[in-house]
Amino acid sequence: MAELTRQEVIKIIAVAGYQRVNLHGVDLSGLDLSYLNLSNADLCYANLEGANLLHTMLYDSALFSANLTGATLVKANLGNMDMIGADLTDADMSQANLERSVLCGATLCGTNMEGILYD
Repeated sequence: MAELTRQEVIKIIAVAGYQRVNLHGVDLSGLDLSYLNLSNADLCYANLEGANLLHTMLYDSALFSANLTGATLVKANLGNMDMIGADLTDADMSQANLERSVLCGATLCGTNMEGILYD
């Protein structure tokens, strides 16, 4: 069960302003985070299992060793991102932007990557 609600995440983003949003190791499993701007966020070791990240802006964020099992990342902007060791098992990343992102050691078993943008 998620530690925070969608509204609490929105407040954290608002308070951070232009500073890096720190959600390091936070349990966000099952949350609807669609259409939020989480650019430059620290989501390392975060639990985003089953989270809805549809159209979410995650540009220049860090998801090192994050759990994204079964997450929806359709049309998310994951550009310039560190996802080393992330678990993306059964995630839907269709039409996501992965330009300049690092996926070394990421688990991609069953991940839908249809139509992704990458370089």
